[in-house]
Amino acid sequence: MFDIVQAHDTVAAVLSTPIAVDDGMSSLIDYCAEHEPWQGWDVLRKLEFESDQLNLKRWLEDLLTQEPPPDDVNAFWFGLFNPVIKGKSTCGLYAAGTITFDGNDEDFEWACNPAWFPDGRYAKSKILNDIYQRVNKAKDSVSSYQYVLCLGYAGLVLNQLATTLPLSTWLGKESSRALAIGFDSGAGILLGSFTKQGWNRVSRNA
Repeated sequence: MFDIVQAHDTVAAVLSTPIAVDDGMSSLIDYCAEHEPWQGWDVLRKLEFESDQLNLKRWLEDLLTQEPPPDDVNAFWFGLFNPVIKGKSTCGLYAAGTITFDGNDEDFEWACNPAWFPDGRYAKSKILNDIYQRVNKAKDSVSSYQYVLCLGYAGLVLNQLATTLPLSTWLGKESSRALAIGFDSGAGILLGSFTKQGWNRVSRNA
C-alpha cells in the first residue's frame, strides 16, 4: 500500500543531498521497486534524463532573464500539477515567485499567492510526461509512485540548476531568495535558499 508520507519524506531526503540527477533517480526508482515490484521500473532507468535537463536549463535561464521576478520576490515556488493536454492527463511544471515566505510553514501556504507569474512559466519536460504516462498506466498501486518520481526528478533538476545557473540570475537585486517545489495538490519541499554567498541546500537527517 502506497504511503504518501513515507514517500514524500524519502524524496525530501534525497533532495537534501548533493547527488547527480541520474544517481538520484536511480535511488528513487530503487525505493519504488522495493515497495511495489513492477517490470517497468528498469525501463524508467533508461530514460534520457540528460537531454531533458538541458532543455529545462534553457527554459529556466531564458525565463529568469527575459521575465525576471520583481525585486520584492523573496521565494521561488516550482509547482507540479496534472493538466489534461489533447485529452491526456500528464505531469506539468511551472515557475512562480512570492513576496511572502515562511520557512517554518509546513503547509506552504505562502506559495498560494504568487506575485511573479510569468507568461513563460510552464516548462516542457519530456521526462515528466514519460514518467507519468508509463507509471500511471500500470496496474494496482504502482501508479501512485509517479508522485515519487515526478517530484523527485523535478527537484533534482532544480537542485542542479541552483548551482549551475549564475547566482545573479536567481537573486537579481535581492540579498536572499528561497527555493521550493511541490505538487499544488500536496505538500511541498523547501530545497534551500540563495544568498550573496551562494546556494545553501536544506539538510535533513536521513
